[in-house]
This record gives sequence, C-alpha cells and structure tokens, in this order.
Amino acid sequence: MNHWRSLEELAATEHFQEFLHREFPDQASEWEDEPSRRKFFKLMGASLALAGVTACTRQPTETIVPYVRAPEEIVPGKPLFYATAVSIGGVGQGVLVKCNEGRPIKVEGNPDHPASLGATDVLSQASVLSLYDPDRAQNITFVNEVRTWGSFSIAIRKALDAQRGKGGAGLRILSETVVSPTLGAQMNELLRQFPAAKWHQYEPAGRHSARSGAQLIFGRALNTYYKLDGAGVILSLDADFLTCGPAGTRCAHDFANGRRVRGDCTDMNRLYVVESTPSATGGRADHRLPLRASDIELFAWQLARAFLSRDSHGAVAGLGVNAPGPVTGGIAAPQRWMEALTRDLQAHRGACAIIPGEQQSPAVHALAHAMNDALGNTGKTVIHTDSLEVNPVDQFASLRELVQDMESGSVELLLILGGNPVYNAPADLGFREKLSKVPLRVRLGQHEDETSRFCDWHVPQTHEFETWSDTRAFDGSVTIMQPLIAPLYSGRSAHEMLALFIGGVERPSYDVVREYWSSQKPADDFEAWWSKSVHDGLVAASALPAVTPLIRSDWSSGAVPRQPPQGLEIVFRPDPYLYDGRFANNGCLQELPSAMTTIT
Repeated sequence: MNHWRSLEELAATEHFQEFLHREFPDQASEWEDEPSRRKFFKLMGASLALAGVTACTRQPTETIVPYVRAPEEIVPGKPLFYATAVSIGGVGQGVLVKCNEGRPIKVEGNPDHPASLGATDVLSQASVLSLYDPDRAQNITFVNEVRTWGSFSIAIRKALDAQRGKGGAGLRILSETVVSPTLGAQMNELLRQFPAAKWHQYEPAGRHSARSGAQLIFGRALNTYYKLDGAGVILSLDADFLTCGPAGTRCAHDFANGRRVRGDCTDMNRLYVVESTPSATGGRADHRLPLRASDIELFAWQLARAFLSRDSHGAVAGLGVNAPGPVTGGIAAPQRWMEALTRDLQAHRGACAIIPGEQQSPAVHALAHAMNDALGNTGKTVIHTDSLEVNPVDQFASLRELVQDMESGSVELLLILGGNPVYNAPADLGFREKLSKVPLRVRLGQHEDETSRFCDWHVPQTHEFETWSDTRAFDGSVTIMQPLIAPLYSGRSAHEMLALFIGGVERPSYDVVREYWSSQKPADDFEAWWSKSVHDGLVAASALPAVTPLIRSDWSSGAVPRQPPQGLEIVFRPDPYLYDGRFANNGCLQELPSAMTTIT
C-alpha cells in the first residue's frame, strides 16, 4: 500500500479524484449526456417544487433598531449598578447588580444594607444564572397547549364570577412564605373580597422549628436574630449560622470581626459548636462536640439544668416552674466539656449568645430562648422582633388542611404561587393524588416542573431581576426590588397574578408596589422618598423594633424531652448550595465544591 505524505499527493490519487467526481450532487457524474429540453424542464420542475415547499413556512417579521441614540446614562463598556434584593425563603438580602448595556452580569453586596454590608452569599451570586436559565418556562399553557394571557384572563374571570356568589368558598391559594408587604396586602384584599376563601403557605425548608419554638415559650410567633459583634462567647446547637439562614452573611461578618486583633485589643470571641453533621461553622469552632441529632435536645436540657443549679433565680424564671425531671438515655456531654462551657457562658452574661439550629426541634429553640434570657442576652446579643411573615402559621398544618379540603371536594379553584408541592410536600399527605380532584388548577412558576404537569394552567413566573416587588431582611428592613431587564419569556409576577384575581384586569407590578407604598407614606414627599428608597436599595428606618417578650411560666410542660431513638438516624437538611433542590439546574451551584469535602 502506498502512503501519501502531503495533501497535494493525496489529491493526485485516482481514488480521491473519483471521490471528488461523485461527491456533489448525488450521481451528478452519471449525467454526462448532452443537455436537452426535456432534461431542463425535469430539473427545473423539481427545483420549483422544492422551493414551493420551503415557501409554506412563514418567517417571522424581524425588526432591528440601530443603536444610534443610546440612553444618557449608558456608556459602552462602562457598567451600571442597580440596588435590589435576592430572597430565599421569602427573606431578602440587599445586593447591587452589575449591568452591561441592560444585561445583568454580576451580583455584589450592598454596603448600605444590614444583611450584606457589601458581601453576598453563594445563592445571591448564582442568581444571575437562574435568570438566564434556558429551561425556564416560556409560554402560557392550558393542558400542554400554548395559550395567550388574554385567554387565561377570560378563563379566570369566569371562574371567579362563579365564586363571588358564595364568597369564594371553593377558592384556595397556596404560596410559599410571604414576607413582602405589598404581596401581603394583596392577599388580604383578595380574602376581603372572597371572605370564605383560604390562603395556605408551605415552605419545605422553612423556619418551622423556630416559629414553633417561639410559639411554645412566648405564646406567639416572633423573629429572632443575633448581634454577634457584641458576643464574646457563642454556642451553636447544630446551627450552621456562618453559612445558612437569612442572616448568614451578616453573622459571618460580625463573627470574623470578633476574631481580628487590633492594637491593644487582643481579645477574641470563642465559639463552641455542638453538631450532628460537619459544617463550615463547626470547622471554625474553638471547641467542637459531635453528637447525634437526637442527642442535641438532651444536651440542651442538661445545659439548662446546669444554669438552674448555678443561678436559681435566673434559671427558674427562664426554664419554667414545671420543667420535667432528668432525661435518661442518649449520649451525655463530657463532664469537663459541659463544666467549661457553663463557666464560660456565666462569665459572659449579657455578652454571649446561644444559637439553635433550624433543623432542631422546637424544644431546642425554646430552651435556647430560655437560656439566653437567663444569661441576660435578650436585647443585647439576642434581638426579638415581631414576625417577618405577613401571616405566620404552622405551615405543615396549613398544607394538611388544604389536602383535606381537596380530598373532600371543597376546592374548586386552586392557585399555586411558586413552589413545587407535588415534588416536595410530605409523601404521607398524598398531595399529587388529591390535587387531581380539583376542577381548575392554576400554577405560576418559573419552570414546567412536577406541579405544572398536574395543573390545568401554567403561567411563566418572572425572575426577581425582571419585576418590581419588595421584601424584608432578617431584621425587618425593607428593600424595594426593581427590575434590571425586561422579562425574557413574557412572564408574570405574583403581584400581576393577584391583581388579576382581585380586580379582573391586568396591572403592572410597578403600579401595584408603588400604590401600596404611596398609601403608607405622606403624599407631599412621596416622590423624593420613593426615588431614594429605590436608589439606595433600602427603606430608611424600616427595621422592625425590638420587643421584650414575656416567657410563659408553664412553657416547659409542653416540651417534654424526647427519648433518643436507638439505631441509625437519617438527618434531612437543606444543602448550603442547592437549598431544597430548587437550584439543581443552576450550573454555578452544581459545580461549586463543598466547603467541607471539596467534592463537586
């Protein structure tokens, strides 16, 4: 066999010349006879037939606009920054979004916002990729058929007219946790027009234990956050507070400042961590005690009794007169470890903090509140405010009530705002099976996911960077969220959806949000206030005032210690990056290595 040593030598071979001769068009080399009139019309007839087939496809009209008169504030190549917020679980973090010629490309922290102070968490950083996610829902559909907003509006008005005569007895709304003041006002207006309707909330990774723990010890739902800049000793009860939670960025900032040595100030804060799973917070602990998740409640009771024995007056007021007897079973903390911790906390009365984990039981949260109160931390390093939620409820009980109504046939029209309950509702409720019994199911969501498949109507939901809205931070501070780009897929916001349910007409989110805040502020200086609030990304002096709740004297009677189970345990907790799974399609978060294992 002869081998060719260059392309020129290959082109000269007989085999390659034959290949070129027959390459294109098919069998053209066989048409070696002289041209004729018959051959000409045969070829032209086939060409015209194929051209007619392609003409059956109508190309859309494309209009281009020359970039001649650019907006005054835009300089090509020079980015602009806009203040807004990114919310997780309803609670927002103030950010500055970098935009290049109208396209958001990067998220930075807002230095004026108390939740960020110029920094951000990983979820906020990756929110830009969620905006440009090509798998987002792009069309309004009815039973998988593309429809228009007009046809959807007609169908909804007809369904609501049927509900008005009975006060909305067959109307139900299921949303995630609502913190937005404007959205809350819209919900209340909708319930005023339909007094028999019901509003349910469900957040799979919400602050359920924190809400129940406050209800247990204070008799009402409260919001609690921690000022770690004044804490010399910090105890974490299975709380990854440096990474997760609505105040994670602020806690990491204050904790890091407490570790810096400046001039003559050589004191550093001390961190004790009791945890069931290795975490970023545990990796920074001065003293770390690994325990099973079910043993941490036992540890909290033992620590509380240590305070009772050392400080009778304060501990009795904090732990309640009906505190149960000693708990048996489980793994007790080492005696020397417990004594050193108790001694350190006592030496820093009013300058320490005990932080319970979100996934721990309500009793652990209640015990943390009681011990913080007994140590004099309330109002100093531990701050209580009214709840951030517009309507704080037991969300598991609320979802269970909705499922029961669907099963009984009481629900005729169900509106699902965000979330994915078919996927993440507790399996024993059978949400998917009961949902099929509702005659008309409407879903507003960013993706055509499991819940969308079992709904009649699906409406694409706007991203937070595409619409006007508002939210509260961990301390109640309000941010008015502004759009940075027009909706990429003609989506609708929750404000626009509720406006249709309330008034039967389409209203832009801008009008809805602005109208609410104009009703809250004096008319004479509203324009100046609005411009400043939108520009700064923070409504001045909007943080919720601190409250000093009274501890119920009999609270501990409802917090009987659980006997730790035997055998293996499974702990379900949100991932620091993918959260409850909603960011599984975000490439940045998927590829981000774990802080503890460096595994992607």
